[in-house]
Amino acid sequence: MKTKINNYILSLLHEHNCVIIPGFGGFVANYKSARIESSSHSVYAPKKSILFNKSLQSNDGLLVNEIAFCEGLTFKQAKKELDKYVLDLKESLKLYKKVIIQEVGTLLYTSEGNILFVQSNSHNHLLDSFGLSTVQYPAINRTSIQEQFEEKIKRIDKKRITSSKKVWLKAAAVFLPLFMLSALGISNKEKIQTTYANLSPFSSSTTEIVETSKSYNPNKFDIESPTNNIEQAVMSFYEAKDNMVTTSINLDKHFIIAGAFSSDKNAQKMIVKLKNAKFGKSKIVNQSHSGLYRVCYDGFNNYTEALSALREIRKMNPSAWILSIN
Repeated sequence: MKTKINNYILSLLHEHNCVIIPGFGGFVANYKSARIESSSHSVYAPKKSILFNKSLQSNDGLLVNEIAFCEGLTFKQAKKELDKYVLDLKESLKLYKKVIIQEVGTLLYTSEGNILFVQSNSHNHLLDSFGLSTVQYPAINRTSIQEQFEEKIKRIDKKRITSSKKVWLKAAAVFLPLFMLSALGISNKEKIQTTYANLSPFSSSTTEIVETSKSYNPNKFDIESPTNNIEQAVMSFYEAKDNMVTTSINLDKHFIIAGAFSSDKNAQKMIVKLKNAKFGKSKIVNQSHSGLYRVCYDGFNNYTEALSALREIRKMNPSAWILSIN
């Protein structure tokens, strides 16, 4: 009968929030909502949290009627069976200091004469959560909007740098040979002219011979080498490249506007605010026809790149827009 009464207590806790064992104590159930445990990455379904109250001693008839109905006994007979169950509980607690009510919990008897209750986690007593089990999920790595935007800007800058390198390599492949040929042509100009002069039929056939001393010092003469002109040509090429880089930096045509201000002071405050937010290229992009100072997040030479950056910025500032300057 002991095992059957344990099952009756379990079934009554499914339907009721309070089940009293007369002369022993009562189990009180409270609703506990679903919860997430980040340490174990688990989601727990809603359930009933069960507590034991030793002060609930009076017989409300709930458990006795359940025993009488299921066992086909009278109320008095069911009450006698329950009294035996209570007496067995008390003796077991004093003897073993612990009593287990299957799928409900464990009762512990302390040295001070108190009874502690530990609920069993093997069973969910909430009928609304029937069929729901604990779910484990993988760890979620969240990144802030600012980190996402910084990563996007890095990808855009990397793409621009890579494309600019390709352009300069192509330019070097075309112009460097031209500079070298020009240098060689300049250094050999006098020799070419002398050769043409000797081939001309109208030139004098006599050649003036200049006698020189048998002992001469080569250091007295300036020896012209084509390599000197090649080095100068290469230096000129890189100087031209630096000038072209400076020019291309100022060729931004598309600017993402953060706001327009009637006073230069307010515009400068906005620039400081944007630079603190890691928009280091923030600046004033001229004035509108109405005299407003336009402050931009950044400038782009390519409209597609500007549009891609605008989508990210609008997550923080929906009123941002693109100003294109011809």
